[in-house]
Amino acid sequence: MKKRLFVTGLVLLSVLLSVCLTGCGGSGGSSSVSLVSISLTPTNQSINVGATQQLKATGTNSDGTAFDITAQATWGTSNAAVVTVSNSGLATGVTAGTATISATSGSITAHITITVTASSTFPVGANPSTIAIDASGNVWVSSQGSNAVTELNPSGTLLNTFTVGINPDGIAIDASGNVWVANHGDNGTPLGSTVTKLSPSGASLGIFPVGTGPFGIGIDSFGNVWVTNKGSDTSPGSTIAQLTPSGALLGIFTVGSEPHSIAIDSAGNVWVANPGSDAAPGNTLTKLSPSGALLVGTFTVGSEPHSIAIDSAGNVWVTNYGTSAVPGNTVSELSPSGTLLNTFTVGNNPDGIAIDSAGNVWVANFGSNTVTVLRGAATGPQFQPYSGPIWP
Repeated sequence: MKKRLFVTGLVLLSVLLSVCLTGCGGSGGSSSVSLVSISLTPTNQSINVGATQQLKATGTNSDGTAFDITAQATWGTSNAAVVTVSNSGLATGVTAGTATISATSGSITAHITITVTASSTFPVGANPSTIAIDASGNVWVSSQGSNAVTELNPSGTLLNTFTVGINPDGIAIDASGNVWVANHGDNGTPLGSTVTKLSPSGASLGIFPVGTGPFGIGIDSFGNVWVTNKGSDTSPGSTIAQLTPSGALLGIFTVGSEPHSIAIDSAGNVWVANPGSDAAPGNTLTKLSPSGALLVGTFTVGSEPHSIAIDSAGNVWVTNYGTSAVPGNTVSELSPSGTLLNTFTVGNNPDGIAIDSAGNVWVANFGSNTVTVLRGAATGPQFQPYSGPIWP
């Protein structure tokens, strides 16, 4: 009897060893599952001083399954003087600089780099609207309330003020260094429905009629000038005009409600911001082909987008103006495909935007009568579709 129990015990032990080898991670089995990697999103973050960014940690198991481990991960920062991070993965910019954020679970760790940008503010004319930057790094700002264009040097010091049409808004610099300004006018009256062309020194070279309430301006690789026609308070516009380098009208194309600004990417596509009105916000971007045909792709951004700039990586920067009653105070950064990458806090009613050779993003705050600079926030300088005396 004892011998039979002993043999039975040996059989049970053998079975248990076999189960352990096949199911407990032994060399004879494959059913063990363990964490093999962690990924952090969003990647390549740039935030302003005082701004926050929620990070997400995603774990991947050995069987390929992925799951959110943000709340379970242990978060850390390489430099808390630059960026802090909470136990839940919320990063906060403290001062200008770069820090590495880590998320750890068990023996697995992932890292992400966050750049924190500082800002500077300079006074200009009344109700600054749009910005362009010339080859010397001088910053040209249209001031609607002053019916003038202000020129600042790269450090923000006032250089000159030039008188243009009524309520100037859009501003662009062509391959010869000439400055083009869209004169929106008083509620879209004929007196303001023009474009002014200034020499690099600010002398008037011509005034050209376009559609009602011109706002934004962009210049393509052929030197043609694209102008958005926002319309008036009583008759909203929904078109853009294309002019030759000499100011002759080439065509009119339909876009979204009350188009404001325009930018042209490396493929010659034309991006238009359609804020709509306070009663019927548009909050979209329209993308046209170089010939003016509507392309597939209408992208939603912040409240009443006004101006657009495109950096050398193809990322699209948009100011979210908001309304007079509820001012916006952010700038959105989108990928070339329209995916939101970052949101930055600036002054009230941000309107014009431009990017200089150092990747600094200049923003005209219409409601604050100031200009905000996001130092090094962009990936390279602002893209221009032609060679000329402008940045880069």
